[in-house]
Amino acid sequence: MVIDMIFKFLSIFIFLVLFFTNSHSKSISGDELKLLVENWLTQHNVEANINILGKVKYPKCSQENLMISDISGTNKLIKVSCLAPNEWSLILRNKINIERKIKPNNDQLTNVYALNKPKRSGSIINKEDIIMIKKKISNINGLIIEESDLVGRKLKKSVSANRALYHNSLKKDWLIEKDSHVLIENNLPFITIRAEGIALENADFGDKLKVKNLKSGKIVFGFAENRKKILLNAKQN
Repeated sequence: MVIDMIFKFLSIFIFLVLFFTNSHSKSISGDELKLLVENWLTQHNVEANINILGKVKYPKCSQENLMISDISGTNKLIKVSCLAPNEWSLILRNKINIERKIKPNNDQLTNVYALNKPKRSGSIINKEDIIMIKKKISNINGLIIEESDLVGRKLKKSVSANRALYHNSLKKDWLIEKDSHVLIENNLPFITIRAEGIALENADFGDKLKVKNLKSGKIVFGFAENRKKILLNAKQN
């Protein structure tokens, strides 16, 4: 096991040396950033499943100026920042399943999260809607055990009061949801054009989606940048 760990960290070290000592490279590709972040996650014993546009180019950044950090607290959102000479940053979504399992105990009641009143499909769960009760649970797969996984989420189906809440009762937490108001941004060589729009599809970070320009009524394709912004031109030189 010790030998395996030595080889593991040695391979990461060699990658970092090769990655940052390439003096001829004027940019970093999405594929290179993906590998760098995956190695960072591996060092922290975290499962890596990063999605990024591999052909997108980012300005060159030296090792001492490149920072990687977990901004979600659950390793789901990883921020990559370059401090100098070209200051830039981006947020990558790490699609991992971090649902924790509870050992069933048929002889005891289990503390579970439930709603204090019935709510319909599509309703948003607020903090004041949530209660903790004791119930005998036969199926613990997908049982929600963190209050933070409930607050602000939408129900996929109607749920009655005092019923144990499971992840399959919740709608997927998309970065951008269909019918939400967004800012459309088109970065041209010498000008940036912005307009208000409505997302016509659900999307995660970096996903391609259709969006409607509210002023012109035109439907265009863009890439999800954050919860409020869609980029028409995702390439950076």
